Amino acid sequence: MVKTLAGRAKTDVVTEVDFSVAARTIKGKFIVGLMDQMEESVHRFNVFMGIDEAVEINKECMDHFFGHGVKRENANSHPKVEIESPAWQVLARDNALDIRLYESIVEAFDHQREIIEGYARAMAVGND
Repeated sequence: MVKTLAGRAKTDVVTEVDFSVAARTIKGKFIVGLMDQMEESVHRFNVFMGIDEAVEINKECMDHFFGHGVKRENANSHPKVEIESPAWQVLARDNALDIRLYESIVEAFDHQREIIEGYARAMAVGND
C-alpha cells in the first residue's frame, strides 16, 4: 500500500519518505473505512456523499448488506495468520511500512469519527 500511495513500482524498495507521503495522502485525501468497522465505515461514506439513511430504499440497501439485528461479516474473509507464526514474521518483515501505515489509518479513522459526525449533525439540522 505504501508503494502504491507513494507512486512507487512494485519492485522498488520503500523508504521512510515514501511512508510519510502515503500517510499524508491517507490523512489528507481519504475518508477512512475499516473492514472490522464496516457498518460505521459505510455510514461515514453515506454521510460524506449525502446519502440519507432514513430514506426507505437506502434503509433496505443497508439492511441487505448489514442485516437487521444480525451481525454480517466480510464476504471475502481470509484465514487468520497468528502473530507469532513464521508466516506472520515474514509478512511483518517484508511489509513493515504497510503495517505502520495501517496503524496510521486506524488513528485517522478514530480522528475522523468526530469530524464526520459533526458533518452529519450539521446536515440533519439543515434538513429540518
